[in-house]
Amino acid sequence: MDKLQAKSEKQYYIPMEVNETSKEFFIANGFDLSNDAVWTKIGHRTVRAIMIPATKGQYMEYMRPLWREAKQAQRASKQEDERKMLPVSLDQLYASTEYEMSDEADLEEDLIKQEMLKELHAALDELEEMDRTIMKMFGDGATEKQIAEVVHLSQKGVNKRKKRVFVQLKTRLKDFE
Repeated sequence: MDKLQAKSEKQYYIPMEVNETSKEFFIANGFDLSNDAVWTKIGHRTVRAIMIPATKGQYMEYMRPLWREAKQAQRASKQEDERKMLPVSLDQLYASTEYEMSDEADLEEDLIKQEMLKELHAALDELEEMDRTIMKMFGDGATEKQIAEVVHLSQKGVNKRKKRVFVQLKTRLKDFE
């Protein structure tokens, strides 16, 4: 048998989805759902279905709307991707955002924050080594118990030292308020 003859004898199947309403129909018509049902794609969905033999014409008539729907979804997705890639002007970005930036920059507030940070870093540098370790680990999100294991103190001891450091820092930064 040559390839041309094999193509003309190709068998076509229409997938019929197995769901709660169609189960009774399939069982009444002699289908065994455990053996005859297979997983297949119908359109863009993967479903359990019974494959019903059909002619090429029946198959094409059934599948064309599904193919058309899949192609439309593919085109819509491609258009969306192309829209995302278009260059955007600053005016468009400003018009499309719901948040507005303040036109006034508060230089005085920015300078105060910078000075506070410098003072805070200087104060942290002056701490004892253990207190620096405690504050570094606390800033990195470590629990008091984890810190206690590293610095060889009790959890309560870490808590007390941490509170003492916070009081010192607050006192030192009080001038900036």
